[in-house]
Amino acid sequence: LVVAADGIHSTVRHALFPDHPGPVYSGFTTWRTVVPLPGVRFASHETWGPGRLWGTHPLKDGRVYAYAAALAPAGEHAADDERAELLRRYGDWHDPIPAVLAAARPEDVLRHDVHHITEPLPAYHHGRVALVGDAAHAMPPTLGQGGNQAVEDAVTLAHHAGDLSAYTADRLPRTTGIARRAVRAARLGLMTDRAGIAVRDTAITVLSRAVPALLLRSFDEVASWRPPTSDAVSFGAEPRQ
Repeated sequence: LVVAADGIHSTVRHALFPDHPGPVYSGFTTWRTVVPLPGVRFASHETWGPGRLWGTHPLKDGRVYAYAAALAPAGEHAADDERAELLRRYGDWHDPIPAVLAAARPEDVLRHDVHHITEPLPAYHHGRVALVGDAAHAMPPTLGQGGNQAVEDAVTLAHHAGDLSAYTADRLPRTTGIARRAVRAARLGLMTDRAGIAVRDTAITVLSRAVPALLLRSFDEVASWRPPTSDAVSFGAEPRQ
C-alpha cells in the first residue's frame, strides 16, 4: 500500500489522474499569525466585513492565534510587508485586532493564497495507491475541516486497507459535501454586495435570537462523524479489563 499525503499540489494525484484539472484559486488570500498578548481578555470571534474577515482566538499560554482573509488577485503580495498590509486592511477594526497587530512583527505573519479542488476526483485510490487529505479533497479553510478530514481519511484507510474501493466509497461523498459547504461558507463570509450583506446579517441575527442553537446544529452533520468499526479490525491494542 502506498499512501499519498503530498498536499494540495499533489504530484501523485496528477500521476494517477492526469486528466483531472487539479486545484483552482478560490478568489481569496489568507494571513495567519500567533503572537503573545498577555493581560488582554477577549472571547474568540470571527468578524465579517465587505470582502474580508478576521478571527482571533486566545490560547492557554497567553498567546493568540489570529487569521484574516480577503478577496484578492492570485499571487498578490504587499509592496512592503504583510503586517503593514494587515494594518491597512484591519487597523481600524474593533478590539483586540489593533492590539494583535501591534504585537505582531513582520516575520510573524504568514500569507497564502487559498486553492481548492472544485471537481471531485473519480476515486481516492488507484491500484494500491490511496490519496488522503488535501491531495484528495483540498477545500477552503472556512469550516476548519482540512486537517480534520485528513485525520478521518487516515482512520478510515486503516479500516479499509485491504479494500481501497471501500475507502473511496466511504470518504468521497462525505468530503465532497464538506468541501462544497466550505466553499459556500467562504462566499457567505466574503460577500461584497451591500444588499446581500444586509440580508445575510439580518437573517443570522433573527435566526440566532429565535433559535440560539440553530447555527451550531447546522454543523452536526460534520461534527457527528464516527470511525468505522468492525470486530475483524485490530489496531494492535489489547482491550482493557
